[in-house]
Amino acid sequence: MADDVTGVILVGGRSRRMGRDKALLSLGGKSLVERVMDAFRQVFRRTILVGDRGERFAASGLPVFPDIHPGSALGGLHTGLVRAGTPYIFVSACDVPWPDPRVMARLCSLREGYDVVVPRTEGGIDPLFAVYGTGCLPAMERMLREGNYRIYDFYPQVRTRHVEPAELADLVTPGRTFVNVNTPEEFETMRQREEGMTIRAVSFVAKSGTGKTTLLEKVIAELKGRGYRVGVIKHDAHRFDIDHPGKDSHRLTAAGADTMLISSPEKLAVVKKHAASPPIEELLATYFGDMDIVLTEGFKKSGLPKIEVHRRERSATLLCRGEEHDPTLLAVASDEPLELDVPVLDLNDPVRVADFVERTFLAAGGA
Repeated sequence: MADDVTGVILVGGRSRRMGRDKALLSLGGKSLVERVMDAFRQVFRRTILVGDRGERFAASGLPVFPDIHPGSALGGLHTGLVRAGTPYIFVSACDVPWPDPRVMARLCSLREGYDVVVPRTEGGIDPLFAVYGTGCLPAMERMLREGNYRIYDFYPQVRTRHVEPAELADLVTPGRTFVNVNTPEEFETMRQREEGMTIRAVSFVAKSGTGKTTLLEKVIAELKGRGYRVGVIKHDAHRFDIDHPGKDSHRLTAAGADTMLISSPEKLAVVKKHAASPPIEELLATYFGDMDIVLTEGFKKSGLPKIEVHRRERSATLLCRGEEHDPTLLAVASDEPLELDVPVLDLNDPVRVADFVERTFLAAGGA
C-alpha cells in the first residue's frame, strides 16, 4: 500500500443507457460499487468517492466529495486530485464488475516520473482505470474552463505513460479485467457469467387480467420463428390436476405412486408429488437444460430477471415498482408511456418484446 496514492471511485454518472443507477446493481451478492470498494481496500490506505448524490453511499463510511465542476468524468478526476491530499490518485468508475487489485498495483508501480499511467486495452486506452498525478491539474482546469471534457486530450500536455497490453498480459483476463457495464443487456450477460448460469430464463409477471399469457404466447411464437428452443414454466398458486379421475394415470397416482410419467411418440408428461413447490432454479436445472431460453409465467417472488406486463385499464400501479422495488426487474411491457428506471416496451408489439429478450439473453450465445 503506497502512502502517496489515494483510491478514487467516480460515482456521479447518470446511468442514462442503463436506465437505473449502475453503482447499485447487484452482482454476485454485492453492488458494483461495493465490488470496486473491496478491490481498492486491498491496494490503497485511503479511498474516497467523487460525485453528486453522495447520500446513496453514506453506509459505506467512505468520504464523499461532490464534483467541483459537475457533469463530466474529467470533472470527477479533477475533484479527486484536488480532494485526495496525495500526489497521486488511482481512479476507477463505479461500474467495473471485475476490478483486479493486481492490475491496480502494477499500474501504480509505474507512476514515478509520470503524471498519467494509463493502460491500453483491447478496446483502446482506458482513462477511467488509471493513475493520475497532481501535475495534471493545470491542464485539466484549462480544459474544464474551455468546455473540453475529453480526458485523453490533455495527455500530450503532461508526462504520460501508456502501458501496453504485453506489460499486463500475465494479469489481465481478456473480456473481463477492463470491462464496464452500460446497458441492461450487458449487465444481464455479466450476471449470467458471474453466477454461472447456463440456462437463460426470464419471468413475465403481472397482476391478474393484464394479458401476460396472450403476450407470452406471441413472444414464444416469435422466438420459435427465429430458431430458438423455448421452454415455458407456468406458476399456479392453486392446486391443479392433469391426471383426471377415470384416466389410467389418475388410478396409478391414486394408488400411491410418488412419480408417474406418461410417454407417447410425440410427448411426455410427469406427475410428481411434493410437499412444497421446488425452487425455480431446481426446475430449470432438472427439466430445461436443452433449451436456449425459458420463459416463465408468474414466479414474481423469485430471483429471476423479470419483465412486468402492465395494462392501464387493469391497474395504475406496478408490482415491481412503487411500494416494492424489485431489483430483478429488467423492463416493463405497457400500453401507456411510463417514466421508469428500466426500459418500457410496447405491450402491443410482441416482436419488439421478443427483440428485447433476444438481445438480453441470447445475443451473446443463443441458438
